[in-house]
Amino acid sequence: MEMIDFSKGSIVYYQGKEFEIKKQVDMSHVLAKDLKTYKETLLPIANIVKDIPIKVEDRIEDISETDWQEAKERLEVIKPILEKDFGKKEIIKIAKKRNIHYTTIYRWLKKYNNTGLLQSLVPSRKNRGPKGHIKIDQEAELIMKHAIDTLYLDKQKLPVRAVYREVVKRCKNAKVEPPHENTLRKRIKQLSHEQVVAKRESRQIADRKYRNTDGMFPEGIFPLDVIQIDHTPMDIILVDEVERKPIGRPYLTLAIDVYSRMVVGFYIALEAPSYFSVSQCLSNAILTKERYLQHIGIEGEWKVWGFPRSLSLDNGADFRSKELQRFCEQYGITISWRPVARPQFGGHIERLIGTSMKQVHTLPGTTRSNIQERGQYNSDKESALTLNELEKWIAEFFVNIYHNRIHNSLNKTPIDKFEEGVFGSEKYPGTGIPAQVSDETKLGIELLPTIERTVQQHGVRVDNITYYADVLRRWIKSINEDTRRPRKFVFKRNPRDISTIYFYDPEIKEYFPIPYRNISYPPISLWELNEITRRLKEKSLEKYDEVAIFEAYERMDKIKEEAQISTRASRRKSSANKAHKKRNESLDTSIKKTTKINESEFDTLFENIEAFDDIEIYKKDNDE
Repeated sequence: MEMIDFSKGSIVYYQGKEFEIKKQVDMSHVLAKDLKTYKETLLPIANIVKDIPIKVEDRIEDISETDWQEAKERLEVIKPILEKDFGKKEIIKIAKKRNIHYTTIYRWLKKYNNTGLLQSLVPSRKNRGPKGHIKIDQEAELIMKHAIDTLYLDKQKLPVRAVYREVVKRCKNAKVEPPHENTLRKRIKQLSHEQVVAKRESRQIADRKYRNTDGMFPEGIFPLDVIQIDHTPMDIILVDEVERKPIGRPYLTLAIDVYSRMVVGFYIALEAPSYFSVSQCLSNAILTKERYLQHIGIEGEWKVWGFPRSLSLDNGADFRSKELQRFCEQYGITISWRPVARPQFGGHIERLIGTSMKQVHTLPGTTRSNIQERGQYNSDKESALTLNELEKWIAEFFVNIYHNRIHNSLNKTPIDKFEEGVFGSEKYPGTGIPAQVSDETKLGIELLPTIERTVQQHGVRVDNITYYADVLRRWIKSINEDTRRPRKFVFKRNPRDISTIYFYDPEIKEYFPIPYRNISYPPISLWELNEITRRLKEKSLEKYDEVAIFEAYERMDKIKEEAQISTRASRRKSSANKAHKKRNESLDTSIKKTTKINESEFDTLFENIEAFDDIEIYKKDNDE
């Protein structure tokens, strides 16, 4: 992902001209020198761009676990050099200690400094001799992995040599060529130290050693040093958009900067918390906020953005997804899991949630914190706010009230504390203005849930719905060169509107929208699809296709229009869908702008494509 660096000396572009940044003025402007006229001028940060994109080889979802672990190992080698700026003598010592050539370390440093991404350290598999030269038999790999999981990562603490003897024994029993002992040692070396201690010692020892679980959570020492994220049901009953009748309580996902107590991002939904809730909150936290505030109709400034150094998360499954972990590793974000039943580790986010709910208690339809507090107040009868109105209200509170009032523990406002950390004070130097993501739409797509599918003659099938666009044509019948099986590709899907999925082209290295193959079908959400599927299964229709799905949707929609919305559940779903569609308007507009391709250039991609006749269709993969 291309980043815009605002530090002194950085080269940026404004209105087609090249500038060198001389000084950071405030969170909205920098002083820069025009490199053609040598005149200095104030530039608005919002309109600065970086022309030269950072290129990387693969999408992170395409990278194997082995290669990803090797990239992490390389980063551990160069970390001391990045932090202390070692000279050649120190680098040579590190190289000898690691048994690698010092020029290799210089090469890794150059790649990482050019991108700042872990992905840049992924080993290249090009030009490594004949195919299969560095690989071992797939069955031997599975035997070795099982031995590591069951024998090495065990409280018995077997030495590597004993584990290897068992690997050789099992390989011979399976009539498979055993791997070399060094291969096993390399696989073990790629394991995280925390994982090894947790499995061979105990989770408690690993926590004490790697997660600071004996004391309070460490304070953030600079802006975006530590971001805490958590969910909570909100103490309010909402109403639907149409008849303004009660539909139930929403959920709030909230992110706070520990250093300044600034709210860096939030997300409100009627659906229970999930990875999607986390990803949308994180996206809101990382990206600039001007477009978002304009979209929901808030006047004010929310000048906080950028990748955090670390995230403090609880142990819920929604925070444990592989997608979130890889995203954080890619951008150098450390994840710290808050121990179960240890509230001190989430103290800041818990207090912010408490502060937020006290404000919510002033709204019509509040449930208060409990039945005793609520007393005779009828929350359902008094409810008045829709989901979109609540989102606007909570944003107004954070942006124009909470950020601008004195915080008891800081003795200053969160916004003043944040800017002090950025620009510095008499006692401490500042961190400087955080780098911005250049392509915000692309990052928004990256944080959507991932699915992997093969490309067939008919297109791509996800949850019994078929998608197709011409950009898929050259990938039909693609084979994975390693396994000789149909190749799977990365797709992203927005649960709020599944009428379009986003295909990552591994050669062009861009996302492309892929609509329904039958474009006459209406947009629906994933939650609506799940409800339709449930109803079809209730009718014992285990085998159904997309025709049955959208016919059922049409019937449900007709019933909804003709009948009065009389139950909380139906109003809740209706309101959630309307809110989802409203939130998608902004994203869809920007995606359409950024995915247009020159038609003549696009046509050249398919000059040598054969006709589709007689193309073999592989057996459909099971949906995840």
